Amino acid sequence: MIYDLVVIGGGPGGIFAAIYGAKRGLKVAIAEKMKRMGNKILAAGSGKCNLTHTGEHKEFLDRYGRNGKFLKAALYNFKPSDMKRFFEENGLPLVLVEESGKYFPSTFSSLDVLNLLYAKCRELKVDIYENFKVSNLEKPEDIFIVGSADRKLQARNILISTGGKSYPRTGTEGDGYQLAKSLGHKIIEPRPALTPVYVMDYPFADLSGISFPETKIKIYRENKKIAESKGPVLFTHENFSGPGILDISREIKKGDELELNFVQYEDKELDKLIIQKSNENGKQGIKRVLLELNIPERFVKKILKMNKIDEGSKLAELNKNDREKIVESLAKKRYTVSRLGDYEIAMVTTGGVSLDEINQKTMESKLVKGLYFAGEVADIDGDTGGYNIQAACSMGVLAAKSIK
Repeated sequence: MIYDLVVIGGGPGGIFAAIYGAKRGLKVAIAEKMKRMGNKILAAGSGKCNLTHTGEHKEFLDRYGRNGKFLKAALYNFKPSDMKRFFEENGLPLVLVEESGKYFPSTFSSLDVLNLLYAKCRELKVDIYENFKVSNLEKPEDIFIVGSADRKLQARNILISTGGKSYPRTGTEGDGYQLAKSLGHKIIEPRPALTPVYVMDYPFADLSGISFPETKIKIYRENKKIAESKGPVLFTHENFSGPGILDISREIKKGDELELNFVQYEDKELDKLIIQKSNENGKQGIKRVLLELNIPERFVKKILKMNKIDEGSKLAELNKNDREKIVESLAKKRYTVSRLGDYEIAMVTTGGVSLDEINQKTMESKLVKGLYFAGEVADIDGDTGGYNIQAACSMGVLAAKSIK
């Protein structure tokens, strides 16, 4: 049998491509290396499966770093509202968790999502080959040959949707990069993303669990600012985490400097404020003044201790050097990055098949006719909060609709 489409990798992008391809009447198969497809779906949202985010497709484009514009056609073709409609029409409506902007299945169960997708594939007669590790992909003439250790499939079109290298226990070990490379594609160096950031001499292990909802984050490389953002930052026992850190981690490399501002003032503004408070009433305690900045007391105590300032000190007793130390610690402290969380804990992978070699209007390779890509195997990755699953599914649906 020659399939119209063989999907390599049964993640969200691949499954949606298979479903929408089969809806068009194409004969479709999924080749999945693991015992069951959808392992990354099961892991999504800590088992609750955060599928998409609030906002229209135009707002999504800013959530994918420098490469967001690449997704314009895909997100327009299969919008967040289309994702919600798909699940509602198939009996598993999505619900919005207001404070986070995330959409989950109404049962908050990843397994329910996967069971629905399996049922939809069976209904549409999609052939699912599990325990099928693709070892080689060739196109000797007009037909692709998809080979494993013990079997071969033939197809007129191929979609590579194998994911990146993050969460390798789910089967994402970078296989797709080698398959794409074997057909002539360039691979942008893969790196962990949506991952915590480790710094040298991390000082906040004893403050694990403290978070700051609106932290200003800047990244410097060789003293030049290369990225900045704003978002929640969390102290853990070992590193900086939280959505703000995770989202900007795609821009960070070892040796970069991470600058954090935990207060609503820039450093010079904060310096002026402390001077003003001192002039108004020098008998005020420095600890009390800092607590008025709406930061946790344990953090205030830590900052004072780190700078060897008695927490009972009055403003009038604060010399210029000590004041500048406090201001730097709160609003302009830089930390040297020692490493990022590895693929075992990174939620996604940045890097992958070069987008210069993929037609963004169809997801088809510009080098090999009939070869398509969807999801993290391409050099596209989004913020935390359902953006990556939405992108993968949108890319997969666009690819399926583009096959002639």
